Amino acid sequence: MSEENKYSGGQLNLLVPFEHVERVCEWVRDAFGKESIEVTQPMADESLIEIYFDSLLEAEIAKKALPDDLYIKAADAKEYKEQDWTTFWQHHFQTLEIGTSLRIVPEWEETPDDDKINIIINPGLSFGTGGHFTTKFCLEALETSFQSLEIETMIDAGTGSGILSIAAIKLGIPDVVAFDYDPVCVDQCNLNAERNGVENRIHFFQADVLQPGWYAKPADLVCANILTSVLLDAAPLIKRAATKRILLSGIREIEADAVADTFIQLGCKEVSRDGDGQWCGIVLDV
Repeated sequence: MSEENKYSGGQLNLLVPFEHVERVCEWVRDAFGKESIEVTQPMADESLIEIYFDSLLEAEIAKKALPDDLYIKAADAKEYKEQDWTTFWQHHFQTLEIGTSLRIVPEWEETPDDDKINIIINPGLSFGTGGHFTTKFCLEALETSFQSLEIETMIDAGTGSGILSIAAIKLGIPDVVAFDYDPVCVDQCNLNAERNGVENRIHFFQADVLQPGWYAKPADLVCANILTSVLLDAAPLIKRAATKRILLSGIREIEADAVADTFIQLGCKEVSRDGDGQWCGIVLDV
């Protein structure tokens, strides 16, 4: 088999009713130690969840391990080629203008030469391009927070592609640390930092936001773009890690009140929230 046609690993695709996506993603995270990629078309009543493994055998074993009570409509394990993933992103990820000063540019597109801050991203097998509402919300809220507050330090929990951390550095926040549960994301973050000329300026590492010890000291700003159930469980740790502001996303709109109330009970004050009918983001001051 030629290098061009060589298979890169295994892929497990799950078709899941929209209302059960979070539960399935959480189960996958707990059972396999993998972060899922969710692909949802606007106004759709079901989502495609993709999980990537090192081999087809691992994907097939994972398929057999799926419990019957996860409300999965269909499951398919297959081999995937590295170029399949690249083609997917090239089709779904285009240059995006974000806020007043940020621009997200796919690595394979030409970078405009103007006064905007260009953030060059290749997502790889990680999540975060700015196209999904949750990432876009965090980027806009990050820019607004930087403009209105004195932000010197930031923690990016669940960093994905590293897009928020890279944006923070390029906006002018000097001290940024970022972590993700998935080691694949950490590797991709370092590559994306290099693409943007900010390598060695962000400390990327693997950690679980639910486990104490992911921050050595509190930061002015904490961004957490994570599933609602994880945000609720990690709320005390996130609150203690922030000294000025918290940006939360990855929240279904119907769950926004529960998330906000949890942090308010810990002493936070809600500043703003926004949603797109499905997803929501919340800004809180500490």
